[in-house]
Amino acid sequence: MASSGSGRSISEGSNSPLSGSVQQRKRLSFICDACKAKVQMVADLLLLSSETRPVMTSEGVALADTFDQCRDTVIARTKELSILTHDIQCQLNMGRFTEAGDRLLEMADLVVSLTECSTHAAYLAAVESPGSHPCLPGLVDRYKVTRCRHEVEQSCSILRVSPLADLTPQVLLELSQNISTNLKTLTDISLLASERSRDRFAKEQFKLSVKSISTSGTAFLACIKEVKTQPSELTRNRCILFSAALVQAVSALVGFATEPQFLGRAASVSAEGKGVQTAVLGGAMSVVSACVLLTQGLRDVAQHPESSSKMADYRERLRNSACAVSDGCTLLTQALRERSSPRTLPPVNSHSVN
Repeated sequence: MASSGSGRSISEGSNSPLSGSVQQRKRLSFICDACKAKVQMVADLLLLSSETRPVMTSEGVALADTFDQCRDTVIARTKELSILTHDIQCQLNMGRFTEAGDRLLEMADLVVSLTECSTHAAYLAAVESPGSHPCLPGLVDRYKVTRCRHEVEQSCSILRVSPLADLTPQVLLELSQNISTNLKTLTDISLLASERSRDRFAKEQFKLSVKSISTSGTAFLACIKEVKTQPSELTRNRCILFSAALVQAVSALVGFATEPQFLGRAASVSAEGKGVQTAVLGGAMSVVSACVLLTQGLRDVAQHPESSSKMADYRERLRNSACAVSDGCTLLTQALRERSSPRTLPPVNSHSVN
């Protein structure tokens, strides 16, 4: 699913009157938190789901028609990921924290894409197995609406935790655009679900939910505009107040939209299909877990001065995480090529990436 990604705005506004190095380290730390949250959320929704479903694009069509298409895309993504991982370390070693943050944002988007393609490949391989049956689509795509909720929550969180000096016009613009984009996606999905639903209450409730997020969204975006033209703690606090209403309205809509009756029926997968699916998802989880460790390592380096007695350990962990990313890519590629894997469980935090 295409998404603007609220983490992108954090990288802007680095031309602060504060000390460049301190400000750049601080922003890199923020970016690490945003990227970690993003890839964890996608992994929890797709890789750790107990249901077997395809991944759809923002236009509502399947991510790919064949397993081979997904496999080739994922393998290409793993090569890009290896290059980005190396580049992040190089930028960090040269003290270019802004550039390292930019590369990390690219990496997070790449990992999300890789996770989506891997999940869809796992679905296609599973339902192609004898005895398996494809899913029956519902009125709502749970992955899409839940990602929208995450993006809105993340944008509101940035406004809550960022100092006023960090809320530059560019940051505020990108936050507004990201929120507007995701509210529109939720609106489109809900109105279509209302139109297609046969239940009288559901038809009306989807429409009322759209009105709710529209009203709270308009009020919140007006507060952001006011911060942009009249920056002060007062106007910023108004954003915090009205963000709570928006987050609550979005959460209510998504909670309603993801009730079982709106989600269709997951695929029925044979034991053979489940084995292939587990191998591919396990390989993808290996990549995600290693990337989470990489963001944590970057955050440790960003938050401590070079003179810290622990800096050598932090950098060593970072190097080990980068090696784990490479190992995970190898496992995933092997699982896709062989439709099996010698290690089907992820190497780190196998029950969750939290």
